[in-house]
Amino acid sequence: MDPVQATDQQATAVGAPPPPSTLLVSRRTVLKQAGLAAGGVGAAALLAGCASGATAAWTLTPVAAASLQATPSASASTAAPSPSATPAPTGMTMASGAPSSPSAGPSSAPITSGGYVAHDPSPADFAVPAPYRPRLAVPVEFHLEANDGPSQAILIARSPDVPYASMNFAGQVPAPTLRVTEGDTVRFTLTNLGALNHSIDFHAAQNAWSRVYQEIKPGASFSFDWTALYAGVFMYHCGAGPVIMHIADGMYGMVIVDPKGGRAPAREYVIVQSEFYGTGGQVAKMLNDPPDYVVFNGQANRYKAAPLAAKAGELVRLYIVNAGPNSSSAFHVIGALFSHYEASGFPGNAQGMHQTIDVPPGDGALVELTFAEPGTYPFVTHKFADATKGATGLFKVS
Repeated sequence: MDPVQATDQQATAVGAPPPPSTLLVSRRTVLKQAGLAAGGVGAAALLAGCASGATAAWTLTPVAAASLQATPSASASTAAPSPSATPAPTGMTMASGAPSSPSAGPSSAPITSGGYVAHDPSPADFAVPAPYRPRLAVPVEFHLEANDGPSQAILIARSPDVPYASMNFAGQVPAPTLRVTEGDTVRFTLTNLGALNHSIDFHAAQNAWSRVYQEIKPGASFSFDWTALYAGVFMYHCGAGPVIMHIADGMYGMVIVDPKGGRAPAREYVIVQSEFYGTGGQVAKMLNDPPDYVVFNGQANRYKAAPLAAKAGELVRLYIVNAGPNSSSAFHVIGALFSHYEASGFPGNAQGMHQTIDVPPGDGALVELTFAEPGTYPFVTHKFADATKGATGLFKVS
């Protein structure tokens, strides 16, 4: 057992900070209680010196539910080749192979919770990436819509429900995963449907920041091409100021760039670790305080009630991104070892057995493992203060 010092904060209604009590708990206790820590909510604050107009113009305060409409974007993000490409199979997109809209939007109908209307952050099948496909001879189209404001409330925890005023791409947190192949050209378009300036930063791309990563105003669109020159697992995010707020409030996603020849067959999952502070838009809290929640794929303890499935003896491949914005991830699967590890998901970085891998904010990784026998296997960040705040899930192995 790994004894850790944890704060036992039972999640309460947003706006009413619980009285903390300190206790020593075992790793088993952490896994049982993970995600039940919810910090108090302070007033929204500005970072001194931030660009004007960068302040979030909303906070989640008790209001009539009817005033918060958790409606996804009118058109979900898309990822497809240019029209000259071979048509995709019905219900599929060529860039990623993922089901097309409406599965690109939130995974449930809006839920009224404590006077708020909010929805689950991303589709129920978010962890399952699109399959590999060979490099395309035509550009891959990838369209995203940027959103912000109280209409974008998401549930960052359940039982009890905890709403959060997100900023997002395509109405979901994390944003849709883009899967391409080394050598593909991506034709990207960002449309700003929000009230604040937004931008994009693809860690997989090599383009001048001054040319393609500048902020675009509400109502505007901007397009550019980039080429995936390196295989790997990459983060993308909004880079508008203050960047810490736009990332912490939900504007991040993953790009998987497969090597040209693909990889060995495996069961594959996407895992994005990230942090939430207060109820959104609270820059001072993001700069000075620990996160209230640390989560995988947008929601605390998301895969405890609905574990990720696997079979004993099969190869399992995990694509991992740590969106941060502040904490490193010490990713670990209890009861298993990683037989293969690639820092940044780059094949040239391949290493053998690891028990825990470090993924700093803004980076990615690829790991492979095989479960020795049927059973339940927790996956966590081994920074147990963060695991206790929700960065805990389960594999159910048959």
